[in-house]
Amino acid sequence: MRRRLPKGNVPMVTETHRRLALELRLAAEALIGAPSPVTYNTLSKMLAALNRAGLVAPALDRATDTLNAVVDRFERIGKVGLKDTEAAALRQAVAGIDGAMVRIPVNKFSEAVAAVEVFCDAIGAKSSEDIT
Repeated sequence: MRRRLPKGNVPMVTETHRRLALELRLAAEALIGAPSPVTYNTLSKMLAALNRAGLVAPALDRATDTLNAVVDRFERIGKVGLKDTEAAALRQAVAGIDGAMVRIPVNKFSEAVAAVEVFCDAIGAKSSEDIT
C-alpha cells in the first residue's frame, strides 16, 4: 500500500533519503571522532531541522538528550567530548532516525533546514558547512 501525504507535500525518494542518512551518520561520526564546537553544531543543526520538519521519533529524543549532555559538560569544563556510552547512544539514535526520516516530506525538510540556518546565523553558530 502506498503511503499518502497531504496535498502539496513532496515525498522523500530513496536517493534523497540515502544522501541525508549518510550526511547524518557522517556528522555523528565526525563529532565522535573529532569532537569540537563545529562538529557539535553540525550535528545539532541537522537534528534541529529534523525536529522542526515534524519528525517524531524516540531516537531523535535520545540523540537530542545525548547532545544536551555534551553541551552541559562543555559549559562546565570548556571542552567538547563524548563518553563511550554517549558515543554508543548517539550511533544507536542515528540508526533509528535514519529509519524514521523517510516519512518527512522533502519540502517540509527543506523549509526546516532554511529556518534552522537563519536562526543559527543570527546567533553565530558555525558548522562544517560554514567553513571553507
